[in-house]
Amino acid sequence: VTGCNKVSPGCKNCYAERLAARLQAMGLFRYRNGFQVTLQHDIVDLPLRWKQPRVIFVNSMSDLFHKDIPDDFIKRVFATMEKAHWHTFQILTKRSERLVEIAGKLQWPRNVWMGVSVESSDYTYRISNLAKVPAAVRFLSVEPLLSAIPRIPLRGIDWVIVGGESGPGA
Repeated sequence: VTGCNKVSPGCKNCYAERLAARLQAMGLFRYRNGFQVTLQHDIVDLPLRWKQPRVIFVNSMSDLFHKDIPDDFIKRVFATMEKAHWHTFQILTKRSERLVEIAGKLQWPRNVWMGVSVESSDYTYRISNLAKVPAAVRFLSVEPLLSAIPRIPLRGIDWVIVGGESGPGA
């Protein structure tokens, strides 16, 4: 999937949106729609062709749990991740409500790491939502860290990434 839309203050200076505009200007087919959500059906099974184990960031240029991505497409992505058991797949979302809503309809293989973005204490509810998901590894992306999070709940969290805001306007 490519494309997304802004859902919280952490999206203000989105690197993916800027990069998508640049890639579209370069004529790359995957970005023909700019930063509009676009399903890339033809490459869902691509990891099955990679024989050497890799760590794969599933949606670096989108959010797999965006409302415009059909449940069946998400299930197909999860089926590929299960089949490609030699890879580690990392999924990151700001849409933890949709994640919880669909989590019970998905198979959660051990090679799928699930994370949520938390940019301020206003969004720590995403961590509670993540705790409801049967992922083998749960992680937080606390970036861009826009304000202090004095009581960040870390029980059940395996990994935390922390970073400041970058890019124009940061």
